[in-house]
Amino acid sequence: MAVEVTVTDLAVHIEVTGWDRVWSLSRGRIIPMDEIVSAEVMSRSDAIHRIRWRLAGTHLPGSAIAGHFMCAGKDPETGRRPRAWLAVFRDRELLRITLRGDRPRYIVIQHPARHDLAWWIGERITPQR
Repeated sequence: MAVEVTVTDLAVHIEVTGWDRVWSLSRGRIIPMDEIVSAEVMSRSDAIHRIRWRLAGTHLPGSAIAGHFMCAGKDPETGRRPRAWLAVFRDRELLRITLRGDRPRYIVIQHPARHDLAWWIGERITPQR
C-alpha cells in the first residue's frame, strides 16, 4: 500500500498514491489536529474486527482492505454506527487514528513508520475541552 503521511502541528496529511488510489477510491485525507482523539498502533485483527459493511472501496479477505466501511455497533457518543476509512494490505500492525464524530470515526492505515507516526500525532493532539 502506497500511503504517504505528513504530520504537522496543525494537521495530518494522508496521501494515497498509485494504484492504491483506485482500490481505496480516495486520494487521501487532511485531518486537523483538533479532530484527532488518539493515534495508536494495533494488530490487524484488533484494528479491523468491527468492520462490517463496505460502502465504497475494495475488500479482498486476508489481502487488501481499502475504502469506506461501516462498523458494527453504535458509537456511545453519537448514537450512530461509526464509519471507518482504511488503506491496508497484509501488515500485522496498523496505525489507527480515532477522530471526533463518526464520518469517519476511525482511519486505519498501513505505514512502515507506524510507531513513529503514532508518537508524533500523540504529541500534537489538542486536548478536548
